[in-house]
Amino acid sequence: MQLVSRVRSAAPSRWRQIARAAAAALAVLTGALGAAAQEAEQSPEEILGVLPITGDVSERLTPLAILPSLSPELEDVIVRGVVRRDFELTGMFNVIPDAKAPEGLYGFDDPVDIKAWSARGAEVIIKVAARQNDASTVKMFGLCYFLSHGREPVFQKTLVVKKEQVRITAHRIADALLGAITGRNGGFSSHLTFSARAGKNPAIYTVDSDGHNIRAVTAASDTSVAPVWGPSGLLYYARSRNYSPFRFVQHGGSSPPNLSFGDSIYSAAFSADYKKLAVAVANAEGSSVWVGGADGSNMRKVSNTEVATHPVFSPSGKLAWIGGGVAHVGHRVYVDGKAVSPAALSASAPTFCDTEDGVFLIYSVATGAGRDLVMSNETGGNLSRLTQGEGSNAYPACSPDGRLLAYFSSRSSGSGLYIKSLKSKQPAQKISSQVGQSLRWAALPGSAL
Repeated sequence: MQLVSRVRSAAPSRWRQIARAAAAALAVLTGALGAAAQEAEQSPEEILGVLPITGDVSERLTPLAILPSLSPELEDVIVRGVVRRDFELTGMFNVIPDAKAPEGLYGFDDPVDIKAWSARGAEVIIKVAARQNDASTVKMFGLCYFLSHGREPVFQKTLVVKKEQVRITAHRIADALLGAITGRNGGFSSHLTFSARAGKNPAIYTVDSDGHNIRAVTAASDTSVAPVWGPSGLLYYARSRNYSPFRFVQHGGSSPPNLSFGDSIYSAAFSADYKKLAVAVANAEGSSVWVGGADGSNMRKVSNTEVATHPVFSPSGKLAWIGGGVAHVGHRVYVDGKAVSPAALSASAPTFCDTEDGVFLIYSVATGAGRDLVMSNETGGNLSRLTQGEGSNAYPACSPDGRLLAYFSSRSSGSGLYIKSLKSKQPAQKISSQVGQSLRWAALPGSAL
């Protein structure tokens, strides 16, 4: 009887604890719902606020000189032009105009007049040169002085390459020079891919990191979309022929992943180590995201919204995609199954940037003026905007070194493919007039210098 009495007396206290916990949980839930409702009532501009990176060109950039090319040899002109353009695109340096070059000799074997260039304000001095070595090869040379580190070169290299490798080697020299100056190699020995209309149907395009050599690589009779770089630098994309379902195919090869889906595959992504593959697959409701081995094995569904598309892996292994309802509004960025973008901002095309300051998530959101790019940490926190008042901006892609962001923009100054530095406040630079969708950026196969 005493035991029963104790139980009976303890029960009300226990139920009161449960009731208080339930009330607290309800209060939290009500507060969360209220906050979500308040957020939904706000306009995109109210949520995003004012762009903190204004494009103010008054910031202090390191003065950098690239010695002029006076050689009539085409290889020398190409190498010097590529390296100079790469450094201009970084947005990190004040590249001294050729008109301010001091008088002197600028041949392949001529020494660098450090004193004369220092008098012109140069704090970094670069010399790159090339000349024919024999009928099929070119001798290339790169040299860099970083005056705050003394009068000895911080980079010096001579190499011989085949003629057809001159341009890509120039990009690799620029990457190595950036490494010598900043401690982190550049990402210009790379390429981008995207889809764009070519006549009647969309085609897959590729382009060098500086906008050179843009070209369609798929047949005009096919409908080709959503390209992605895969293992060994191979190109994959979704292709439809004669109105058939979209299939995931490998460009120029016959060994795509063995996917057993009967419905269309809208888009795909490989993990950073190329061991995993994520695909967005059509279904009766809309589409869903599946993940498995890079060969298409052991696929499992990971999304639970009516529509899920545009998967992309983080360097840390997280998986992001766009999810939402069938209506083309209110779509959000999901990371590992959790919505991380604001509910009031209709989001699209996420990408991850592996920067010196950590990994960031960047995506496009609808605003009153079109679309803007925003950036947060990997899980959606610390949201800030990257564009404002510059037309419609979409399909961001990050350079392999994490310093640059490429995206398509339609703006009054001219639509096209733009590159923006994530390391400075400098304005974005246009590298091509081509516009498209599903932009992806990856390093070229092969080792650095």
